[in-house]
Amino acid sequence: MSQSSYYSGFTTLNSETSIEQLPVLGTVPAWLTGTLIRNGPARFEVGEQRYNHWFDGLAMLHKFAFAAGRISYVNRYLRSQAYEEAMAKGKVSRGEFATDPCRSLFQRVASWFSSKVTNNSSVNIAQWADAVIALTESRLAVRFDPDTLTTLGTYEYDRQFKGPLATAHPHFDAIRCCHYNYMLDFGRQSKYRFFSIDQKTGQQSHVATIPVKMPSYVHSFGMTERYLILAEFPLVVNPLQLRFSSKPFIHNYEWKPDRGVRFHIVEKQSGRVICTARSAAFFAFHHINAFEEGDEVVVDIVAHPDSTIIDQLYLDRLRSTEPVTATGKLTRFRVAAAGGGENVFGEHLAEVSIELPRFDYLRRVGRC
Repeated sequence: MSQSSYYSGFTTLNSETSIEQLPVLGTVPAWLTGTLIRNGPARFEVGEQRYNHWFDGLAMLHKFAFAAGRISYVNRYLRSQAYEEAMAKGKVSRGEFATDPCRSLFQRVASWFSSKVTNNSSVNIAQWADAVIALTESRLAVRFDPDTLTTLGTYEYDRQFKGPLATAHPHFDAIRCCHYNYMLDFGRQSKYRFFSIDQKTGQQSHVATIPVKMPSYVHSFGMTERYLILAEFPLVVNPLQLRFSSKPFIHNYEWKPDRGVRFHIVEKQSGRVICTARSAAFFAFHHINAFEEGDEVVVDIVAHPDSTIIDQLYLDRLRSTEPVTATGKLTRFRVAAAGGGENVFGEHLAEVSIELPRFDYLRRVGRC
């Protein structure tokens, strides 16, 4: 198989290092002071076993510190339970997004009722009260020391928020001084449970529960000043089949475009679902921003025609010379908050293709 020009970006990084001063091309502004910590997948095989997908690789923390025109760098593997078990056994230990260890039926079912879901937190970094944490799409976030990058253990959610899954992209509401996220609890009737975390005290509070028969794969959600927006894409799973399946997690989901996309608008203050509207089918990983404009809730999303973007991010594909077009279109949806059930239409705001969007979050999130 021929290699892509960015093949090395999808190979295992074996070294953990500390560099006091990185070489710089150009000039680092003298006023730039602070620390940037990121995470991402960095180990793509354990022993003789390979991970299948970019999202599966074991997480590494990367720390860049800026001071007096200089930049230092430190990296450390996140010593999650998934990492420690894999290193001890010399093989994949916990089921990841598209890679699953060889497990008995009993082990597969038991993992849904225990702490054995993966805590390989390779997606995002957040600070909730005094805890700095690495996040993935399971409920098992991992705390670490931001100075040394030493892993400190699992972040504990309140037991009332049941379910193995969460998003890795919570929102911060500066006015209420709290974070919002949700857990997905699988069952005969599955439930999305939105909750808040007070930034000062760390107290966790229930916000809303949305029941659903066939849950969607949802990577992020939207937030305005008054509302939370859950967009359910038509990539769905039968939760009972998922518990007994021998297939990797994402292989259990089916693309059902006839369902369209369901936009649930949840009022933060009351927890009431004030509107559920529908659009034609599309898929997305990332919401960008959302805001209120008159009686409408405006939602900006990086939209893809369908879920085949997931297939483009398998490691064999990324490492080959086969073209990868894993980008979407900046698309705006307008939902009449008091309407309920009416059609929603998307409008491309730009023809340029994008992914992994960024904007001035602290000042603009939830606002136009």
